[in-house]
Amino acid sequence: MAPFLDKERWVEVFEGFVIVDLAIQEKGVLKICARKDIPQREASLMFDADIPTRIIGLFTEFPAGDNCGFQELEGMTLPVVGVSRAPFSHPTGLVASKNRNGDVWPRGNGNGPMEHIAPGMSPFPEKLKCIEGTTYSVGACRCIYKRVEAGKWVPFQDGFPTVEPSTNLGFRDLDAFSPSDMYAVGGHGDVWHYDGTQWRQMGFPSNVQLATVTCAGDGNVYISGEGGSLWVGEKSTWKSIYQGTSSIHWNDVLWFQNRLWLSSDYQFRQWHRNKLIPVEHEGKIVPIAGHMDAFDGLLAIASLDSVMSFDGQKWTDLVSPYID
Repeated sequence: MAPFLDKERWVEVFEGFVIVDLAIQEKGVLKICARKDIPQREASLMFDADIPTRIIGLFTEFPAGDNCGFQELEGMTLPVVGVSRAPFSHPTGLVASKNRNGDVWPRGNGNGPMEHIAPGMSPFPEKLKCIEGTTYSVGACRCIYKRVEAGKWVPFQDGFPTVEPSTNLGFRDLDAFSPSDMYAVGGHGDVWHYDGTQWRQMGFPSNVQLATVTCAGDGNVYISGEGGSLWVGEKSTWKSIYQGTSSIHWNDVLWFQNRLWLSSDYQFRQWHRNKLIPVEHEGKIVPIAGHMDAFDGLLAIASLDSVMSFDGQKWTDLVSPYID
């Protein structure tokens, strides 16, 4: 089956670039962050902010030739992509930079201007998480900020003690069942819960590096960490359910179609009947891994050069490289 994006648009938008993140903005609209593919030796002599970055819009309900567009961005360091929905009239894609100001560029239903999560405070967003329409920036040293209006981010840190910055402290991810039942994880076994009033530190049975947290549809909270290991529980009660040996973390762990889906740079798996299994469709392994998002009945995943989506019934090849 031919990919959704035709060769002419692929050459214009994706050729010479690698995908680093994606998010589902709304039904029929994906936001993708891509960066110029520069040889490692050459890139090692550059500042990361000097690598050209693109925020790409992929419109799956538009006709060929008019279904993909992009904007070049400058000065973005290790960018991540997210979306913003409430309290705005239209959803917007966001690209955030891990720099001293936490620069954020909005794109979609408007374009810019540049926002700053926390000027001079080094918020270093690891992820932009949209929960019940509200966007949060989640960063190291327990930095969490909330986008309350266009151009305005406020600290969301009530309950965190003032301590010296340390790699032992979170965060790398945040998720929630509701605005009064939220979890943030990161650092070395650094797990916190928000009860609608303030954050409180929870007990955790390991001091390994933590990567993701998922408030799942089965009522459980899943945490992933070093080696790709998994724990399940809530608050200060956790049980190890998988001991991983991978050299990298899971990028994203999501609940979709009554299952836990996990993606890393090299693996795409489901947690099913107490074991990790490859993602398959009609008896064949789905050949992709990378960064993942799910919203409004759609799951999307992007590798360095490809994008696929799953609507619960059918996988669609949205972007694939054209190799002559």
